Parts: sequence; structure tokens; C-alpha cells
Amino acid sequence: KETPFVFAPPLFKDLDYAMQVNADGSVAQLTLKMGRKWRSDGTPGPLKIKRLNTGAGELRIDAKYGGVTVAEVQADLGAHGVTVETTVETRAYQSSPKVSILGNGFNNSGAPGANTLRWGNSLRGRGVNYTIVSAEKNQLVLELAPGSKWRANPANLPGPLTLLAVNSGAGPIPVGATEAKKGRQIATIYADPKIVTNASTTALYRTLSHELWLVGEGFVSGSTSIKLRARATASGATTPLRALVDYVLVAFNSTHARIWVQDGKAWAPEPDSVLEVTELDTGAGPFPGISDDAPLAVATVKADAEQASATTITRTLTTQTLYETPAKKSLLIEGDKLCDTGKVVTPADVAVVFEPAVAQASTFTVDSVKASKMTLSLKKNAKWPVGALKVVSIQCAAKADPVVFAGGEGVAVANVLPNPTVEAHEDLTLYAHHSRRLVIRGAGFSVEGTTLTFDPPPAEGTTPYKVVECLEDFIALELTDAAARDDAAAPVAPEDDARASWIPAALLPAKDAAAGVPLKVVAIDTGAGEVAFAGAAAITVATVVDEPEGDICDDSCEWANDGVCDDGTQPFMLDDDAFRGSSSGSYGRWGGHRPYDDDLGGFRYDDDDDIYGYADEYGYGFYFDRGYDDYGSGWMRTWDARADDDAASLAACPLGTDCTDCQPR
Repeated sequence: KETPFVFAPPLFKDLDYAMQVNADGSVAQLTLKMGRKWRSDGTPGPLKIKRLNTGAGELRIDAKYGGVTVAEVQADLGAHGVTVETTVETRAYQSSPKVSILGNGFNNSGAPGANTLRWGNSLRGRGVNYTIVSAEKNQLVLELAPGSKWRANPANLPGPLTLLAVNSGAGPIPVGATEAKKGRQIATIYADPKIVTNASTTALYRTLSHELWLVGEGFVSGSTSIKLRARATASGATTPLRALVDYVLVAFNSTHARIWVQDGKAWAPEPDSVLEVTELDTGAGPFPGISDDAPLAVATVKADAEQASATTITRTLTTQTLYETPAKKSLLIEGDKLCDTGKVVTPADVAVVFEPAVAQASTFTVDSVKASKMTLSLKKNAKWPVGALKVVSIQCAAKADPVVFAGGEGVAVANVLPNPTVEAHEDLTLYAHHSRRLVIRGAGFSVEGTTLTFDPPPAEGTTPYKVVECLEDFIALELTDAAARDDAAAPVAPEDDARASWIPAALLPAKDAAAGVPLKVVAIDTGAGEVAFAGAAAITVATVVDEPEGDICDDSCEWANDGVCDDGTQPFMLDDDAFRGSSSGSYGRWGGHRPYDDDLGGFRYDDDDDIYGYADEYGYGFYFDRGYDDYGSGWMRTWDARADDDAASLAACPLGTDCTDCQPR
């Protein structure tokens, strides 16, 4: 299928145009690269093919050796110069009232329908889904129609709102890489969030309850925040609670977020209060509908349960963190007048009841008992249950009555984390510099922060990689743009390689070496202290080799770092099939080539009267634009995964120039 042409004026394959040849070799489709021209001299006139080479050398095309005219290139009209800026940083909710498009060359005549738009999803203009309410040369302002959404399917969000083409009077002009049917991301759309937890069914003790689970929709791990306040029922006085000082919120997925009150803090200054959310922000700013003037009540706050005795326990959930099997770390129960019976208390006689239930005889022993502190240790081969560990009652002697805490609900004294494990992957090969991403799989990782220690360690004073994603079963690391030094003033030795590398440059094997250098995890800390894998227990997660001569891997392409692999090395993926990592941000949010249609997976057109869309029963099919793509073979042809290879999109970037996005997930 390799068919190089010699054009006059000169055009070069992969520089000026991309080419596809059909299966039987009868048709070659050429697609102009973004920013290039069909006539390299920039003037109107004939475009000719003078010679072609199908594999046996260049064959001269006749017409008395001047070549054959294959097209008459005309001058661009003024409206052909429309451009659109990529504005990934613009964030909006599904139902945000307005979205702006920045660019140049828009039609500002004020005439109805002066600008029509084509989208990567099923948006339609002229009041169907939105109306263009303002049109300037460098900006369009779109207003959402009542009941419509910018992106329909919340399961695929956060995700891009992609504009494919603009018609400002001279026909539809693609605004992205035409060879890849790629548009411009004009916003990142977040799902409309909602909290269904309410005060009528949720009650908290003022200081003894340790957590509140918010149940709802549209939460985003890593970017969700709220503002809380306590409102006294009798007086109406409100007291704001401070994030990270009074409480900590962690969104675990799109439907569940946990709020922990900090040790020593309370849900409200006084009992008989209501806990209210006054702001909810999942990443696109405060969501309308929840505010100081329109708060959402999520819980009632009641007085702490009265104790039958003077014995109290201090909540230490956020200050005492243990693994299931902690190494040389005891469990402490702190409080006041613990087993203060006036008699000698033998630790072996003390019985502690936990929630979740723990069998004392086979799990732990009570080592010491004092008025303010009780020390417990785990027995061999036993484990603490994962989660918030609450003391429900303490019995200080066999014949004494147990002291029950928080009305039987218990007081949280520790946060127990699962033992972290790391999977070995000796067969995974990393290029020292060009492999931008390393995914480490395992179990028990903490979304709130996990630290890994490697052997060999980074060069002294440098931080060559960073954690960009952490879920319970995998951690994604990415190389930084350069081997950033912790001390910017520190000198760099001339022999040091300034590029970021998984291992120090001095340890790299020769380019032709048969074996690489194993990269090993020797310790991990998910929040309860370091777990070491010393000596032979160290876990190899990759083998690092040097790049072969001539290998290219950078982010020099215009479309690099947009969350989509554009160099053709990863398969095109329809919206609902695309890989989903966390919804937190950079890595894995919308991996693959996603998402073009929330409903059907195909391209959709605006409501220009001259534009017709014909789809097959599955909604993928082909679409036609009169006067632009009469045969369905132009840039708006969508790729159906069921079709043959000739229907596949061409790559927007040369091989190796979209390095970060094209790393294996």
C-alpha cells in the first residue's frame, strides 16, 4: 500500500499530507495535515502529480512530462481562516448555563445562523440544545437550552467537550487535525453532582461519631471539596467547620465520599444542631443550588451518649493508624479513668469489645492498663480488621459490669489499613528516558497517599518521577520533564544526563546490552509506617534499558498531552469502550480515543439546513455534507470498529511525538 507521489508544487508525505490506500490499491486518499497547504507555494493553481512509485521505482506520468492535474487549488476565502483554541483548563458542569469558545475568524455579522458548529457528540444548536448568544471575531458564547446538557452521559465524565468544525460562512472548516478526525477541546465537562444524604435519616454524636458518609452522584476523586457549617436548632446561630482543621473529606468514587471529623474536634459547638453543606465543588467550581443561602442539611448532631460511669475514651481515629499486621506497633486506647475501680486490675482480666468484632482470645492481648492509657498487642498470625476500629465496651474484671461507650456504637480509636502488597513484573521493560509512565499494581494502596522507595534510588538531590494516580490496586508514576533537582542551586555534573530517567544515568547498561537493570520496590508506606522488602524480598517492578539509537519519544506534537494517543500506536476506542482510570485528573481520566458521542458513539452534526446525517442502525455509519464530502470519504467519516482497516483514522502525530499519551496504560 506504499504509494509515494511526486507533486508539483512539491508536497511531502507525512509532512504535508497523510495517505491511505484501500485494500485493492485502486484508491489513494490524501488528507492535508493541520497547518499545511495543498500548494506549497501558497498561490492558487493546478496541483499536479509528475511521478509515482508503487514499489518498482519512480514512474513518470505523461501529459508530455508535465504531469497530470489532479486538483485546481483555489484561494482561501476569508472565513476559511477560522481557528479555535484548545482550552482544556475551562471547566463546566453538564448543566452550566454558558460555555465560551475562543479563537479567531468567527462571523460577527449578527445574522441568524452566521456560525454553525459540529461537535464530537450529539449537540445541536439553534435552541435545540444551545443557542449562540454572542458572536465576536475571537469568541463565541453558547447558552444551554433548558433541559439539555453539554455532555449527556455522566458515567464518562469528567471528559472533553470537543468541537470538530466551524462554518462561519465558507463551509465547515475543521478545527483539529483533519487526518485524524480530531477536534479541539473547548472545555472539560464534569457531571452534575448531587448529594442524597439528608438530615432526616442521619444522626451524629457531637464528638463520639467519627465519620459521615455522603452518598450521591458526580463526585470526583482528588478534586471534590465541600464547605460545612453547624446550625444550632434553637438559636439559628451558625458555625463554619474548617477543611483539614475540623474535618477531612475523601471522595472514593462517583457515588461515595467520606468525612472524618479530626481528633479533638466536634461536629458542632453544641448538641441539637444541624450539619449543613454550603458549597459543593467537584472540580468545575461551586455547583449552583447549594450555597450559604440555600444549604443542604446532611445530618443532625445530638448530644454524646451519657456514660453510666466516669470512664471515657478519647477518639483517636485520625491520629492512630495501623496496618492489619503492624510491625512492632501496639494499639493504644486513651481516655480517662480507664478501669479506675480502686482495686488492682490485672491486664489478663480485662476484656475489650470492638466493632468490627474481634475475638480477643485469638487476636490480641492486653499488655498494660493505666488510668489514662491501655496498651494492646496483636498475637502471632492474627490481624486487626480493616477500617475504623471502635471500642464498644471495656470490662475490667470477670465479675464487673462492662462500661459501654457511645450508647453501644463505640468510639473509633484507630484506622486500620490493609497490608500493602506489590506485584512483581520482571518482564516489563522500561526505556530509561522514553518510557514516560510506570504502572505498579498490587493491593492495599491508599488513595490518600502512598510512598514507594526504589532500588536503585534516584540520583542524589533529584526527583525524576512523580505519582500521578493512586487507586487501591495500582499506582501510576510519570517521569518529570527533566531531572528536577530538590536544590535548584545545586551544581549538575557535566557527565549527568539532564533528562529524567528511571535510574541514574551512570547505572544504565550499554545500548546493546542483553540485560537491563532491575527496578525494585524495597519499601512502601500507605500511611501507617514503612513496610520494607529487604534483600531477597525486594520486588522487581520493571527492567530498565537504554534507548536504541534513533528512537524518538517526545511530546513535540501539537496534540500531545491531551489524554489521547495520537500517533497511531493505540487503537481507536469508542466512548463507552474507552479505558477508564480514576476520575481525578491527568492520567486515565479519558484514556484511548474518547469520547465522541455520549449516546451512539458516532459523529453528530449541527442543524445547518445544508447538512444531513445518515447513520446506520447502530449510529456509527457515515455522514455526508453536500458540496463538501459527497462520497462520505472526507474528514468527517467516522471509523467503525467493525469495518476494514481502510476506514481507520489516520494518526494526528508522527510516531514518537505524543510520547506521554501513548504510553501503555
